[in-house]
Amino acid sequence: DGVHFDLNVAEPFLVGRKAIAVNLSDLAAMGCRPTAAFVSLAVPKNQSSTSPNFLQDLYRGIQQMTEEFQFSLAGGDTNSWNGPFAINVCLTGVPFSAHPFLRSAAQAGDAIFVTGPLGGSLHRGRHLKFLPRLKISEWLSRTTSVHGMMDLSDGLSLDLHRMMESSGTAAEISASRIPIHTDVPAAWASERRLTAALSDGEDFELLFTVSRSDAAKLKAAADEVSISLYEIGRVLNGSGVTLIDAFGHCRIMDAMGWQHG
Repeated sequence: DGVHFDLNVAEPFLVGRKAIAVNLSDLAAMGCRPTAAFVSLAVPKNQSSTSPNFLQDLYRGIQQMTEEFQFSLAGGDTNSWNGPFAINVCLTGVPFSAHPFLRSAAQAGDAIFVTGPLGGSLHRGRHLKFLPRLKISEWLSRTTSVHGMMDLSDGLSLDLHRMMESSGTAAEISASRIPIHTDVPAAWASERRLTAALSDGEDFELLFTVSRSDAAKLKAAADEVSISLYEIGRVLNGSGVTLIDAFGHCRIMDAMGWQHG
């Protein structure tokens, strides 16, 4: 509480839902389906959140996720303490295909994709209500050979840097190709809107790479089943991330995004 959610404004139902959903997003990023969840709570001794209704609502949010994605709540622990409310989730899973996807497997020459528009996740509470991209992850595992993949929790800029560093590669992305969510105010200047898409975080879309030769076939296959995929750039030899602006000018893109305190 106070880091990943704020109980002064967030409903307990949505807190429980998000605690599971962020872990489902991690599994989606690795091309895995969930099997079981283990949930542990640290409940404040002297706060209203300790009321029976609070925990009941919290577990309704957890149950919504277990039912929607067909896995079990298999165990956990509950304790009281003098700190803020805290929830810990361990979620197990198995790969949709022969092996999990890793952020460290992007290759020079790959095309870079994201699965949805980015930015503005806090404006209308989307960070509490997002849908983990498990279905798209499963479809990708059946449709193409994914190289590197991870979910976008801390912002495209920061997470793309992490993928490139882990893979030992560099990236070049085009500002005009980055999809900006409608939650980012349209009245903002274009540079401010782009910065929001790059660095707001909590989007929980998938960032992935496939070979250049597979990219066109993948986009055609996605169009056939009404799945939105956005090609935003390419993987290169070297290190770092370069941003190409609307005028074709290149600049080094700093790693901007959410940093946990």
